Amino acid sequence: MKKKKERIERRKRQQIQTRWLIIAGMTLALSAALWLVLANKQNSDSKVRPISRFNTQDFHSLAFSLTEPETIFFGHHGGLLVSRNGGKDWESTTLTNADAMALGISLSNPQMMYAAGHDVFFKSIDGGKSWDSVSTNLPGSDIHGFAVATENENHVFAHVVGFGIFESEDGGNTWKLFSDTVPSSTFNLAVGKDSQTLYVAAGDAGLLQSLDGGKTWVPIGESTLALTYVPASNRLYITTLGSSAGLYYSEDGGQTWTSLGLNGTFLAIAVSPLDVNHIIVVNDEGEVFASRDAGSSWTDK
Repeated sequence: MKKKKERIERRKRQQIQTRWLIIAGMTLALSAALWLVLANKQNSDSKVRPISRFNTQDFHSLAFSLTEPETIFFGHHGGLLVSRNGGKDWESTTLTNADAMALGISLSNPQMMYAAGHDVFFKSIDGGKSWDSVSTNLPGSDIHGFAVATENENHVFAHVVGFGIFESEDGGNTWKLFSDTVPSSTFNLAVGKDSQTLYVAAGDAGLLQSLDGGKTWVPIGESTLALTYVPASNRLYITTLGSSAGLYYSEDGGQTWTSLGLNGTFLAIAVSPLDVNHIIVVNDEGEVFASRDAGSSWTDK
């Protein structure tokens, strides 16, 4: 009887030890998994970190200076801000209380800049130091989307809400209808390798391309919000919406796309014409991200 009782007690002790070993093993496994998650997050965060954040109500447009490598302009409903140190710090410019939804600078004349938006069409001939309003013959005053031809600073395109895309060859004084078949949701324009090649970002209506001066348009992407074309690298950059929202580029006119590892909703993008590896974007929370290595990392290092 005594031996039987000892066997029962020994079996209970073994069961208790087994349970504790299982619990200890599970705890170690969970700790290891948590460590891996945190390590991966830290590794990810080391490559993606905002350099500044806007406190404006909206975030619309970005443009690099063509003469000063560290100077970047940012447009919003309240006007134009400028950074002199690559996007880390921002200050007001002389363009205030103006809806700077789109900015345009031509490679042919670095001192000429355009700012367009709702009831806004301004031009600067001194690199953004001063601005003058331009009178136009456009049928409407709500401009969503603006682009400048690379070879001629006076050749510009504008999407006027409710009317279509218009073209001007005299710096925006007189305009003619360029295309009235693009989606009404068109928000951004970009000129490609020449003025016959145009790209349209129209939100959920997608990304469209014209190779014949706006006569016909072909869809080449889905749910596109912002875009820019870089002649020096022949790269088209876009930001997308939806489950795969992020930043992408194409080197073959939109046939194939490569992710730059920056995920989320980004409302504006610019690439420096002085250094095509220098990219800057702003997301829907006003966070500013910059890359100096063509998108391999986003810490501005």
